[in-house]
Amino acid sequence: MSGKNLSRPFSRRSLLAGMIASACARKRGTRYQGWLFVASGEKEVAVADLASFRRMTTIPLPCAPDQLFQSRGSVFAICRDARTIVEIDVDQFRFAGKIALPGKPVAVRLLPDDNAIVLTDEPGALLRVDLASRRVTGRLMLPDAPADLDLNGALAAITVPGKNAVLRVSVPALQLSGATDVGVPCDAVRFRRDGRTIFAGAGMARQIVAVDAASGSFLTRLPLPVSPSRFCFNADGGQMFVTGTGADALAIVSPFQNEVAETILAGRTPHAMAVSARRNLLFVTNLESGDLTILDIDTRGLAASVHVGETPGDILLTPDDEYALVLDQHSGNVSVVRITTVLDRKVKTKPLFTVFPTAADARSAIIVPFKS
Repeated sequence: MSGKNLSRPFSRRSLLAGMIASACARKRGTRYQGWLFVASGEKEVAVADLASFRRMTTIPLPCAPDQLFQSRGSVFAICRDARTIVEIDVDQFRFAGKIALPGKPVAVRLLPDDNAIVLTDEPGALLRVDLASRRVTGRLMLPDAPADLDLNGALAAITVPGKNAVLRVSVPALQLSGATDVGVPCDAVRFRRDGRTIFAGAGMARQIVAVDAASGSFLTRLPLPVSPSRFCFNADGGQMFVTGTGADALAIVSPFQNEVAETILAGRTPHAMAVSARRNLLFVTNLESGDLTILDIDTRGLAASVHVGETPGDILLTPDDEYALVLDQHSGNVSVVRITTVLDRKVKTKPLFTVFPTAADARSAIIVPFKS
């Protein structure tokens, strides 16, 4: 790929100089001052400048990254096949170090002290990782291969599909608080905003199961028209949006009432989601049609629809809430949607603001603001 012939890392100053030299000729709105990091299926992370919407460089890594996250001003990537977490120096755009893991990482969550807990399989375990010293400092072995992890305060929830179980783990001591047999294999898991209820998605059963976080008691099953795979909450946590395969529909769950409030159409094959808290909008990518569907959360109505490419995956909203960035899973192209423009009822054909390349086989992306 084009960024692999770098002999030395780019400095932030040289990248900013290149940004200014290549400024777009069209009249520009306010741009977000930050970088977009994109994990590729290759052993690299692409970096794009969101102030100019262009790819700037590629950072070679010792292993293929699967998921990116931020801590202590650095970007980290979990590399599943290599059983490794790698650290990226954001200032110099270079590989900075790695942490060897005793299993294949599945998911990661940050702790308040900037340590992390990492879920692994082969073998199944929950690890505490000191990111600063690059050491694994604690380990809890699990009864079988886990699927997903969520964290609320001092309690972690883990799904173990092979045991039809939702585990509760006390994080400070890495001790198992209990295991709930929910009767069906579950994958995705999330806490309710107040931490009192755990929701787990049972894909084969087309259900969401609810478990009391304190006692582990089974609460209820919520039947769905889709196989739930992705959860997303509105700003106050009072609505949970659920997408999955099986129908061109999106389920809206009332988490405090433990009920499915409504099922609505959200384009063809609703997939990834993101919420704009300021605008109270839900953004949904549509895998089959290549569209981005934007819904008004209050009215449940269609606010706009934009064609964004062939295989749209994850959505990132810039922190200033001005742009939606849709990452194509295969090509790595990023479709940029200027939110104000697509919401303008006077604009009949909803245009993309621009499209720029990052890295093929894009797996994960994060936005990092420029340092002042």
